[in-house]
Amino acid sequence: MKLMLLGATGMVGSGTLREALADPEIEVVLSVGRRPCGVQHPKLRELILPDLFEIGPVESQLSGWDACVWALGISSVGLDETAYARITEDLTLLWARTLLRLNPEFSFCYCSAGGADGRAMWARVRRRVESALKALPFRYAGCVRPMLIRPGPGIRSRVAFYQATLALSRPFFPTIVKLFPRISTTSERLGRAMLNVVKGRVDRYILESTDINRFGA
Repeated sequence: MKLMLLGATGMVGSGTLREALADPEIEVVLSVGRRPCGVQHPKLRELILPDLFEIGPVESQLSGWDACVWALGISSVGLDETAYARITEDLTLLWARTLLRLNPEFSFCYCSAGGADGRAMWARVRRRVESALKALPFRYAGCVRPMLIRPGPGIRSRVAFYQATLALSRPFFPTIVKLFPRISTTSERLGRAMLNVVKGRVDRYILESTDINRFGA
């Protein structure tokens, strides 16, 4: 499988990149982002785009791929719905539709968020993305909704508050993940679950934390 990954510099994307590079079924990984991911590996290629909305000039490099894992996201803190939706919804769907047009037998996994079935603005936007992706004719598609994520060694969150919380709770995280699988997972399991989505090895479209732990075991 030839896999594309967006968001490799973030916590979710970093963990997914590790799992993809270690997966013998993944032939090559193309990391697309605004800056290098900082990883060197024989299977890894990078496409640096300062403006991810400017997809047209690089379309020739986006053909011949089998699947995409979308781990790119931003915090909604301090943003109104229009600003949050521009990245969370508009950018995601621009890439999803373009990649599907260029690769008709394409698969797509979207990293949503735990609580996306709620009433908050960010949840409403996330659900719109989930619904729009489900309506597209991908070969395989799915959305993961992680809540608490125990990052692998050396992986950090770019959200300062979340990183501080992780640092304080790190000694207890193995117990948390074991006792509360409905609200917690690890970056390793999350990465493997997302890869299994694009491989067609899951039995549902929305994966909550319990499903992530099952399919990413």
